Amino acid sequence: MTHQAVGFTDISPHARQIIRTMAGEWADRYIGEVLLPDLELIADASGPTLKEVREALMDPYRCLLSFFGHYAFARRGKDRPEYETNACNALRRLASPDDFAEHLKAPDGEALWQAFSDICAERKRKNPEQLNKGIIAGMLELAQEIYSLDAQGSIAGWILSGVLSTSRIEPQFLRIVDIRGVGPKTTSTYLRDMVLLFGIEGQVDNADKLFLQPIDRWIRMIASQIVTEVNIDETVDWVLAGKLNRYTRKSGISGIRFNMGASYFGQKEIRDPARFEQVMEEWFPTIPGMELEDS
Repeated sequence: MTHQAVGFTDISPHARQIIRTMAGEWADRYIGEVLLPDLELIADASGPTLKEVREALMDPYRCLLSFFGHYAFARRGKDRPEYETNACNALRRLASPDDFAEHLKAPDGEALWQAFSDICAERKRKNPEQLNKGIIAGMLELAQEIYSLDAQGSIAGWILSGVLSTSRIEPQFLRIVDIRGVGPKTTSTYLRDMVLLFGIEGQVDNADKLFLQPIDRWIRMIASQIVTEVNIDETVDWVLAGKLNRYTRKSGISGIRFNMGASYFGQKEIRDPARFEQVMEEWFPTIPGMELEDS
């Protein structure tokens, strides 16, 4: 008897179990323990409802505040909290939600950059322009660009309307990642979260869902037990994102929820790459005969 090589349509029961678990309880934990609590700063409420978060994100000022407070400096390590605080305080110093429209009519983001620079100087904090100016001024300039198109200026609203009108999210990805200092992982993470919060994953064209799959080291490690037709270590991020998108879709599982859950599982359970095999065996013990034969 001959067997076909395992492809993305042949997903082992073991792999399906991993996908379901990550997209289930671990996605719930990420949303409940990280995403919604981090967005409290824009909703003016403790434990905000999804409706309150959505309403806050449609406000251009609060939307920008959420980006600075949760996404902009996510890859700055130990410096992250201080940069986030300084950026949010710079926006608050520059404007309030009520008068922010005046700044959305400005020609550039220079005023916000100056406010950020002033705060960093007051706190005696280094502020390398080549690393920070693109993020601070560039994100406001994106909001200004959106305001010139829709008279609203919410970056989240722009993402939402783009998906609803075209089913595509690649244009938004390319525009954001073009901002100096905002890398593809940060961009994908932001788009992923916005799409989940607005409940529009099903409306995103399958070809564009790879832009909603940021690949970190934990997801790459977990993918090694799911994706079978490529060498994970030699597969670039965007190819792996596409593979995971197909595997989750063929499993009938949200790719976004899998991504959130797998990343959070890595941070909370694995913690150290040396523990990967031990932790995965504890959570997903290999049962003889459970794997599909690959020959």
